[in-house]
Amino acid sequence: MNYTVKGTHNKHFELFNDKNESLGKLDYTSWFSTKSAIMLASGHSYEIASSGVFQTSIDITSGDTEVGSLKFNWKGNIIISLAGGKSYIFKRVGFINSRFGLFTDAEHEAIILRQNFKLSELSFSYTIETDDNYPEGKDISFLLLLIYCANYMHSMSAGM
Repeated sequence: MNYTVKGTHNKHFELFNDKNESLGKLDYTSWFSTKSAIMLASGHSYEIASSGVFQTSIDITSGDTEVGSLKFNWKGNIIISLAGGKSYIFKRVGFINSRFGLFTDAEHEAIILRQNFKLSELSFSYTIETDDNYPEGKDISFLLLLIYCANYMHSMSAGM
């Protein structure tokens, strides 16, 4: 499946399906802050906030329940750990670094994100391609979490 994400001033990101229907949003409290919220069209929401001293550990909660975490490893990749025990590796792929991939435990690339910068709007947008054999590619909250990961990696590499 294919999705697009439109960013506004790098604070608000909205996910659209191939029919241009809004599926959910990722909103930051300030420009590329580590604190943000995912809001789905269904009304369900998640909060994302750093918990480590050096902001290398990030908690994902829904209400008062922790549903996952993000951590940088020594290779500069993000390890996504979900409450159900699943884990993934999110990393930059390729030479130009505008492409990101989500890899399963078996090192299969299940989701591809391509980052585009719109100079006229001073904001990033994304295209997302998912492998239909993986349910993660149909999970809107998970896709928005990947946008958070891409933005986080970008801001960390830019020294923000």
